[in-house]
Amino acid sequence: MRTHPHEVAAQRRSPRARVIAAVSAVRCRWSGRILVVLALWARAAGTEGIAQDFRFPVRHDHGLRSCRGELSITAEGIEYRTAYAKHARRWAFEEIRMIVLASRREIVIHTYEPHRWALGRDRPFRFEAAQEIPMEVSAFLSARVRRPLATSFIAADGAPLHEIGARHRHRFGGCQGTIRIYADRIVYESRDRPRDSRAWRWSDIRRVGRFGPYWLEIVTYEPEFGGPTRSYVFDLKTSLSEEAYDFVWERVYPPAHRAKESNQ
Repeated sequence: MRTHPHEVAAQRRSPRARVIAAVSAVRCRWSGRILVVLALWARAAGTEGIAQDFRFPVRHDHGLRSCRGELSITAEGIEYRTAYAKHARRWAFEEIRMIVLASRREIVIHTYEPHRWALGRDRPFRFEAAQEIPMEVSAFLSARVRRPLATSFIAADGAPLHEIGARHRHRFGGCQGTIRIYADRIVYESRDRPRDSRAWRWSDIRRVGRFGPYWLEIVTYEPEFGGPTRSYVFDLKTSLSEEAYDFVWERVYPPAHRAKESNQ
C-alpha cells in the first residue's frame, strides 16, 4: 500500500511538533466559531438595537445654591441621584414636558411639577455635566422621545436637500450660521455660538412663517422667559426658494392638520 507524501511527513514529525499542530487546529476551529457568533451578534444588534444606558456626574442648579449627583438616561426615562433627597428625581419620558440639550454640557428638563416661586410656571431642572455629554445621548433621545425636543447637538450624517447661510437674530445682536433642510429635520448650525445651534425634528416645530424670501421664522415648543415659547428669527443671506419653503411647510403642517384647520 502506497503512503501519501503528506502522511509520511506527518509521521516523521516529533511528538512536540504533532502537539503544536493539534493545538493550532483546535484554535482555528474555535476562532471560526467565535467569528460566527460575533457576526450573528452584530446582525442582531443592527436590526433590534442595543439597550443604551448613559450615566454622567452633574451639578444641579437650583437658584442660589446647587447640589451634585449622577444623571442617568435609559430606555425607561431619566433619573437624578443625589445625596440631597429632596432634589432626587425619577421621570418616565411621558412625565417630562420637554428636554433641552442646551449645550454639550448642559441639559434642561422641563417637568409638570409646579414652580414654587413662580406662579403659573412649571419647574425646570437644570444640570451641568462635569464633562461633555456624548453625542449619542442626543441621537438616543431623538429616537426615543415623542414629545418636543430641542438639541444643540448637530449630527453630520446625510446630505441636506437645501442649505442657506443665515443670521439668527437675538434681542441684542445675533450670530452667524447655516440653515440645512433634511428629509426628516431642519438644522441651524451657528459658527460663532455653538450653544445657539439647534436641530429640530418636524414634530418639534409649532409653526413656520416668512415675510419674503430673505426672512424665516421657526416657532418652537422651547419655553422662554417672558413668553410662551421660543421663536427663532433668521435673516437669510440668499433667497429661500418657494420649493424649499413648501417642503418645510408641508412637513410642519401635515395633511391631517391642514384638513382639521380648514374645517374649523
